[in-house]
Formats: sequence, structure tokens, C-alpha cells
Amino acid sequence: MKKARATVMQALRSRDMLLASVTRSIEDLDKSINLLGERYEDWYGIYLPELKAEDKLQFCTASLAIDKDNLDEQGLASILGQKRASELMIASKNSLGAKLSQKDHSECLSLARAIISLEKLRKDYEDYQKELANELCPNMSYVGGPDIAAKLVSHVGSLSRLAMLPASAIQVIGAEKALFKHLKNKRVPPPKHGIIFQHARISSSPKMVRGKIARALANALCLAAKADAFSKRSISADLKKKFDDRYAQIMKEYEAAKAAKAQPPGAAPANPPAKPPAA
Repeated sequence: MKKARATVMQALRSRDMLLASVTRSIEDLDKSINLLGERYEDWYGIYLPELKAEDKLQFCTASLAIDKDNLDEQGLASILGQKRASELMIASKNSLGAKLSQKDHSECLSLARAIISLEKLRKDYEDYQKELANELCPNMSYVGGPDIAAKLVSHVGSLSRLAMLPASAIQVIGAEKALFKHLKNKRVPPPKHGIIFQHARISSSPKMVRGKIARALANALCLAAKADAFSKRSISADLKKKFDDRYAQIMKEYEAAKAAKAQPPGAAPANPPAKPPAA
């Protein structure tokens, strides 16, 4: 019991717990904002169904500035853009929406204010998450970004546990369901990436090379996690350079293969090999 108590106290004193808690709180806030945003769009649609916006936060902000009987086109244009504001001005003249009492309209808008406050809280937590990630795992944050570093630590539970994993495991963290499907049925292809797919160089790359880029990033994050957890040395610049070089090599090989595939059959190669010197 004493040993277990000491282990629990040591785990709770680790700042890894703070990083994991903040990351999970952000994920829960995202779910809450999306669910409440969908509910609010349905609710406000009773009053003004013609209102359209790019995202839920913009929808809430615009609804708070709207008076259906006296629309301000310039004010709406600053929120929605000139095109959407002009369309709303025309559509509102023959609106299908119902006329709500002051009490009903006020209760509806209170949900919009709550959603905006939740979004503000989420942004504050994102800044705090970035600070914690840069403090606890600076190498990982530099190589993969503070958001990915925080999510990896949160998913595994602690930085030391993450540092003990091989690169192949770090590559598929967050894709456990797809991995188990592959293990049950070998005809299902294995996942090539998990959480690290959120890295811009993976998500924006062609599908054919995402697996190679994900493996290169996982290798760099594996070494960065070991340095952050054990040696505390700063090796981020070297790891980032190696990852950038590997990324450039992968994309160069992909473009060369793509160009070769685009050539008609029997055509001479773009860069023919040099002829050997005469004897």
C-alpha cells in the first residue's frame, strides 16, 4: 500500500497530467461547441432561416448583430462578407421565419453568447496547452508542433511512457480501431498514420506518399520524445533538418515517378543516361 501510494503521488505531481487534462478538455470543448452550434442553428432558423455562415462561431456572432426588422448591411458585411450580407438583405425581405417575442428571442441569443464564451475558453486553453508542451517536450513541439506533441502525450498518458515506444507505434497512435480491424482481417490494409496525420506536411501531401512522410516524422518524434523524457538535451534543430531533407527526397522521388508515368509508352526518358566514353 505504501509503494502504491508513493507511485500515485509521484504520478500526480508530474506535469504530464496537466498537459493530458488540458488536451482532453480542449477535445471535449470541441465536441460541445459543435453540438451546441448545430442545435443553435436549428433554433435560430425558426427566426431567420436565411442566415448562412462559414462556421458556427461566425453564425453566432452574426445572429447577435441582427435585427430582422432593421438589418445593417455594413455591420453584417464585416462579419459575413459582402456577398453573404447582400444575399441576406435580399432574402430577409421575404423571410420564412416566424416573429418571436422579445422573451423567446432573448433566450435563443443566450445560447449564442454561451457558445462564443466556450470558444474563447477553448482558445485560452490552446495557448496554455502550447506553453505546457513547449515546457515539457520542447523537442517534440519543435519537430511536430505543440498540438501534436500534446495529443500524443495525452493519448499515451505520460511523456516517459511515450518515450519507451518505438517509432512504428508512435506512427499509428490514435488509429487503434483501424489497426485492430487489420489484425482481425489481413485483407484490410493497416493504418499508415494516426494523430500525426494532422501535421501539415502529411495531410496536404498526395495519398501515395503519406505513409513514407508519416514514418519519417514518427522517427523524428521518437528520438525527440526520448530526449525530452530522459537526456533533456536540445536536439530539435538536427531532427527537424533531417525530417525536412527526408520530406524533400520523398517528394522529389514522387514527382519523378509521376513524370515517368505520364510519358507515353516508348518515349525517350526526360533525362537519358549519359553514353559511356569510347574505348
